Amino acid sequence: MKRIWTTLVCLALAASALPAAAHHSRANFDLDKKVEITGTVTRWQYRNPHGFLWLEVRNATGESEEWAVELGSIPNLKQMGLERDSISVGDTVTVIGNPDRDAANRYVFFNSMTTGDGHRYAFADVFAYSRNAKEAGKAQPGSMDFSGKWDEEVSQQAVLLGEGLPDYPLTARGREVVGRYDPADEPWFRCESAGLPSLIGTPYAIEIAREGDDYRIFFEFPGITRTIHMNVQAHPDELEPSVLGHSIGRIDGDVLIVDTRGFLPTPWGIGQGLDSSEQKHLVEQYRLLEDGHVLEITYTVTDPVFLTGPYSRTHLKRLVPDYELTPYEQCDPEAAGMHLKLEGS
Repeated sequence: MKRIWTTLVCLALAASALPAAAHHSRANFDLDKKVEITGTVTRWQYRNPHGFLWLEVRNATGESEEWAVELGSIPNLKQMGLERDSISVGDTVTVIGNPDRDAANRYVFFNSMTTGDGHRYAFADVFAYSRNAKEAGKAQPGSMDFSGKWDEEVSQQAVLLGEGLPDYPLTARGREVVGRYDPADEPWFRCESAGLPSLIGTPYAIEIAREGDDYRIFFEFPGITRTIHMNVQAHPDELEPSVLGHSIGRIDGDVLIVDTRGFLPTPWGIGQGLDSSEQKHLVEQYRLLEDGHVLEITYTVTDPVFLTGPYSRTHLKRLVPDYELTPYEQCDPEAAGMHLKLEGS
């Protein structure tokens, strides 16, 4: 095997190179440092919600070490051009990433990778893909009826890294749940969706389409399609509860108003760290701005079990007609919880 080396590079993390995450805390990684490792691929997981790579690395004394590298989801990997067959076990690659704060834990959060034949893959390209799709969309006709492909208007990296716990208006039960908050309880670490309203602020693209009188909303991640039943006066008396609930919509002037009931009790069903009950009620208002190039979605959620009053948020999404949505691949439970094992190794 070629001589393999590791070098710790203490660099301030440039925002343009900040790696995309899944949806959990990056507190175990030192985001102000980078490590560069060159090694032989011993294991390669191209999976949702995280890809993982293991390398055999020779340290400065010539001893063999195993390093683990955490990447993003399959949509992230495809946007940087990294396909399942782009690398194979036995390949020699060089990875740059953020090291674990525990220097003894050989675990890296991916920034970029260069293969032996010179191909380079970087998370900066994921952010560039989103920016370029938004810029290209500005020169194309806007949406007239809410349909189209939309990407979160704020920085994708800001959404991916999260904003911490919101300031919820909490009941005593709600305070109890938030008081037990642990980022490791993220539902996706068990391949479970928190459903609505969390999906509204997804850092992945959505596609809204008209099918007959109804709307269908496809979420690139986690690959869920939601139906909004239009021209329906009320929810059915007998509803089959679900994570997405039952949605009915109507047009009021230039606003699409969506009312959703019939939810299952769901971990983090109101938002990060806060569960929801079967009494959750969600109302959304969709507005087209900038001649149909921006979609404003304001949602208000109530749940008397966990909230003393309504909780509202607004998201802006930009039209991205050229964005290619990645067909969803099933969440893999091993990959979903792998980082929890690696953080404790």
